[in-house]
Amino acid sequence: MIRHFLFSSAVLFLVILLLLLSKPSGAIDVQIGPQAQPGGAILLVVDGLGASYIYPEHRAYALDGSPLQGAVLFNLTGGGARALDVQVPVPETTKSHSVLITGYSETNPDHLGPTIFDAARASGYFCLAVLERGDAMPVLQEMDGVLYLGENALHGAEPIPGFRANANALGLSPLFQKWRDRFAGYTALQGEAGYIGYNAWALDAAADIALHLPGQKFLMLVNVGAVDSAGQNLGPDGYQQVIAALDAPLGRLIDACRKNNVLLAVTADHGMVFPGEKGKGGHAGEKYAARLEALRVPLVFLGPGVEELNLAGRWMEMDIAPTLLSILNISGNLSGEGRSMPVRQSCMLRVRGAPAGLALWRGQERLANGSAGECCFWGLPRGQYSLKAEGREWQVTVNGDTAMDLAGKEAPLGSGTKKMIGIILILAINLAGIAIIVRIWRKGD
Repeated sequence: MIRHFLFSSAVLFLVILLLLLSKPSGAIDVQIGPQAQPGGAILLVVDGLGASYIYPEHRAYALDGSPLQGAVLFNLTGGGARALDVQVPVPETTKSHSVLITGYSETNPDHLGPTIFDAARASGYFCLAVLERGDAMPVLQEMDGVLYLGENALHGAEPIPGFRANANALGLSPLFQKWRDRFAGYTALQGEAGYIGYNAWALDAAADIALHLPGQKFLMLVNVGAVDSAGQNLGPDGYQQVIAALDAPLGRLIDACRKNNVLLAVTADHGMVFPGEKGKGGHAGEKYAARLEALRVPLVFLGPGVEELNLAGRWMEMDIAPTLLSILNISGNLSGEGRSMPVRQSCMLRVRGAPAGLALWRGQERLANGSAGECCFWGLPRGQYSLKAEGREWQVTVNGDTAMDLAGKEAPLGSGTKKMIGIILILAINLAGIAIIVRIWRKGD
């Protein structure tokens, strides 16, 4: 009899415990407003393009203090979400490219760890690349399809196409071979024209690839290398002319992205520093590396889901990876220290420790009901909101993705919490009774 009672009590205890443990499954996602979803994304890295030379808010100076001429890129600085001050931790090509795709300042180019391409592939994206220089083999190995130059020569080089087996379904092989064959025509001229053609080839190839992938989710890395070469070989005037010539092919790439609902993010791996109004430039040497002209790079997001704004504040290259994934609504397990920039048109509010009966309000309008425990509100415009439950109210400002924990000392004791406490007390009493019965039973034996 006693054993039967003990068995029944143990079963009851397990049932109640399972009910308690299953309670958090009530967490819900609620979409408040429309949320643009890009069909794909291109991350364009213009090697050596310093923000000091193209942003109207900045001015470039040589080591001797001479002011340097900049260039106007209407297609880059005329729209989208533009971060005014983004700096790289190390103005060196291979290292900076690795930081860019991992969001981690101490990343090892030979052992990258988690990247934006890992996160994208896990979400069903194809990973592609058009690379002119600066990327180590681990970056190439991230790709399903790649068209890259194995050497940095402007003339006489031949791009090499490569594919994983799963990329055959996209029909990219003929397309990549076409752009491999066109490279020589783009770079046939000598001098500045050859540098300009070298850049235009990569931008036009990327635009054509984007147009041939309608309905296919993809993330493409594009690396344009001749701005860096122009700075180091042609001096300030040649550097400025090669930058200015980016505007036309950049406009063609932007048009292709717009037609296919593709997000375009434009940045650089480092800038460029010159000794004076004449002379060859540099960026990684001891006398160059600490200069803003070498450290400050442009960052512009153009396309669906992006706010039209100029973003102030100090940002770092490590912030680019989480921002890109956020706009694409991809959850990435990056090991970096970056933070997502508030550039999305719609934002997310994640609430933890919510009491029962939680609701989201904006002014006098009740927008949605949440759930006890954890809930997430999507598609929120920036602004002031309030969370209400059981006679309490919490104010929250949404200016980018926001998380709020209501389980602290300020959170009210909800009815769900009270019920749980009651159940726990009942369990404790039952366990105490069982312990007494067991003790008596043992004494009787």
